[in-house]
Amino acid sequence: MVRCPLCNKDFQAEPLKTWRFRFYQVKRFQCPKCGGIFNLYSGVSPKGKRSEFTIRVKPRRGKS
Repeated sequence: MVRCPLCNKDFQAEPLKTWRFRFYQVKRFQCPKCGGIFNLYSGVSPKGKRSEFTIRVKPRRGKS
């Protein structure tokens, strides 16, 4: 289960995209309720500390 940081709704879905950033495994999700897009970072640092957090992805502005 994943929780949307924008509307706090729990949902279960496949990530839109996955990749590695340093020691983090990054997964991009889109909320089915509000349509918000966010990245979920999770991993274990070289010192053994477990970390998990989300970052909202702002929509890109179209060229005028």
